[in-house]
Amino acid sequence: MRKIASLLSLVSLLLIYSPARGQETIAIDHFAGVGARAMGMGGAHIAIAEDFTATHWNPAGLAQIRRIELYGGLSHFRDEARAHFYGTPRTTRLSRTRLSAIGLAFPIPTYRGSLVFSAGFNRVKSFDSVFGIRGVSAQDQLHKTGKTTEEGGLGIYSIAGAVDVSPSISLGASMNIWDGDDAFSRTLTSVDTTGIQVKENSSFDDEYDGINFKLAAMVRTLIGLRFGITLETPVTYTIEEDWEEQDEGDKYFGFVEYEVSMPYQFGVGVSWTFSNLLTVASDVVYSDWTQVRYNKSPWGDVPKEELNEDIQTKYKDTLRFHVGGEFLLPVVPITLRTGFYRNPTPFIGPRESGDPKIEITDERDYVTFGAGTLIDQILALDVAWVRGVSEQKEGERTEKHEEDRVFMSAAYHF
Repeated sequence: MRKIASLLSLVSLLLIYSPARGQETIAIDHFAGVGARAMGMGGAHIAIAEDFTATHWNPAGLAQIRRIELYGGLSHFRDEARAHFYGTPRTTRLSRTRLSAIGLAFPIPTYRGSLVFSAGFNRVKSFDSVFGIRGVSAQDQLHKTGKTTEEGGLGIYSIAGAVDVSPSISLGASMNIWDGDDAFSRTLTSVDTTGIQVKENSSFDDEYDGINFKLAAMVRTLIGLRFGITLETPVTYTIEEDWEEQDEGDKYFGFVEYEVSMPYQFGVGVSWTFSNLLTVASDVVYSDWTQVRYNKSPWGDVPKEELNEDIQTKYKDTLRFHVGGEFLLPVVPITLRTGFYRNPTPFIGPRESGDPKIEITDERDYVTFGAGTLIDQILALDVAWVRGVSEQKEGERTEKHEEDRVFMSAAYHF
């Protein structure tokens, strides 16, 4: 009987012990950033977009490229999560290094204006995270030890093009094929006052694919001002999931396939360049996450209408804000960069009916620094460091994440 009671307590705990992303729609949000130059400037790049990464930031910016460009980049991510569970702290860490971007931009000779195409890959969303708890629950006096790890992300294989339709206006578009994966694992051990122990392990592996388009424009002025605007069409992810749960020797597993549609995304940006020495820029990107829809439910006993109703009440729209600048040193050929961006949390909860509300005590704010150099007018080398801190409180649990990202990129011009 004690073991059964402990198991029932464990089941109830699973609703309490969940990482901040654990019971949310995974594909929502998860901005990762692309390109060392862009991220060194706080991700403010819609009105700059002068290299291959314009394929992602603003395809119309490709029209500014005058020579064939081969581009490649890596990113390194580190997450340190500090949790307090009923007053007991625990720190867990995760670090990963991944390909961030690779591609080619190639101008087509024209009599007037510019015509440029690009093709390649950009990793635009990251699921990498870690979270752990340790402590005694005041509700049932069980000692809990648990950890979740999530790894993966989404990338886009893109074909893009841009054309000058006038001396000061460029139009661009990209077709994006989305592909990615998400590997989630959770371990949880519960021990009562008599030493009876209950272990639970669960995991799932998701595979994503989808397709969408991005339409863009850029306006350039004679006084160094540039304006950019982007419209990203909804993408419908087809998700194939293999899941597995193990509890006290009993093992369950299965496979589900479902579809989730994302909303439109709108972005606008402005930049100003003075004497080719100083550039400052700012972007805003709007997403209404309440418009996310399940086209097919992942659970046969839960209709998609119920899931969609939950999304409308548990999510909010967000306005992501970016600002940054770069300065070319007058003596040595080195450009220094800095920036800031805020990526508001779209999930407001609660996770389940009766659960405590989610209180954002420290919004997801990031400061960025970067540097770059151009060697022999052929090889551009850039590096950036992004530092972010966020914290939220949910009942008797607080969760703080300290994130570091390092971006490195190289662009060779033929």
